[in-house]
Amino acid sequence: MNSLFPTEERAAQPTLDRDEIPDGLRQNFALLLDWFTPNIYICWTILGINVLVFVAMLLSGFNPDKISPQALLKWGANYGPLTATRNEWWRVLTCLFVHMGFVHVGFNMLVLYQIGPFMERLLGNIGFLIVYLVAGVAGAICSLALNPYVVSAGASGAIFGLYGALIGFLILRRDSIPGPALTKILRSAIIFLIYNAVFGLLRSGVDLAAHGGGLVAGVICGLAISTPIKEGFRQRRLVRVAAAGLGCTVVMTALATQLPRPMDFQAEMKRVGETEQQVLAAYRTILGQSPVNKETEVADRLEAQVIRPWRAEQNSLARFRGLPSRQQHVVDAFLAYMDTRQQGWTDLAQGLRTHNMQLLRQSANLQKQAEDRLKSELGK
Repeated sequence: MNSLFPTEERAAQPTLDRDEIPDGLRQNFALLLDWFTPNIYICWTILGINVLVFVAMLLSGFNPDKISPQALLKWGANYGPLTATRNEWWRVLTCLFVHMGFVHVGFNMLVLYQIGPFMERLLGNIGFLIVYLVAGVAGAICSLALNPYVVSAGASGAIFGLYGALIGFLILRRDSIPGPALTKILRSAIIFLIYNAVFGLLRSGVDLAAHGGGLVAGVICGLAISTPIKEGFRQRRLVRVAAAGLGCTVVMTALATQLPRPMDFQAEMKRVGETEQQVLAAYRTILGQSPVNKETEVADRLEAQVIRPWRAEQNSLARFRGLPSRQQHVVDAFLAYMDTRQQGWTDLAQGLRTHNMQLLRQSANLQKQAEDRLKSELGK
């Protein structure tokens, strides 16, 4: 094991049932865990998958210095409008293996390397896998509930769940672990949780909902799995792990069905761009083909081909409320831009019908104001 947890020594391999503890192992906590879970492979497999996925992302052209939400979504990141609204629920699992940069994947894998082997010996191979996935999925669901418009990815929720499971186990079974080993374990867990809490509060973009959800789910699993480390530990642990995994799956499924179905912000902004291109093309065509002395006809065409579809898209965009601050700023900027554009086109149509030169001049000014205002707002 690494230095943060009890030093691991390989136990002797006498031909005894693994639920029977040789007398020489009873007082050696590290060897005792090794006796019940002699082989570690789930932790290393998960770590390897995370690294391989990140390498594959880099080879596919992913740029960690200029993160694109679309690129993360392509690889399975979690995002409310896709996961919940489009029922792409597989994302709550795949997002656990997607990372946003070298620091992100490096720090998570370092922590997994530190706590993973110890927790796999404590929980068992199957138990480790169940707790890791349950905590990770629980964190993803919490992220959907509290931050539905944030593109979320990473193993942090699952890793927090491992620490939560350790805490849950220790709440009921402190007496199963010798004092020096217990002190070392608790110190490591406390340092990790405090560091991540402070880091998450000071740095924007950290998905605290996923961390908290994973931690709580881990504590619940740890409490459910916790059983004395003595004869019969292996069998009791397996039964409790299966029950905890089944129970958590049922609860998380029920919670997922109650999540709100957020609108797809990214798809809506794409539609705004497409509508703008179509409307501006129609606007230029109408003005370029304006027949002499047919001002009313031109105004009617402006109403039908420019103002009406523009107003419809503006009303659709106006439904978006409660977005993260940056996205809400973009929506508000575009709504103001669209409103000014629409007012300019309305003045143009009215000016053509009434031959009002003041309205025609005002229309041109409003079009210029709309473009300038949008550039100014998006530049902030």
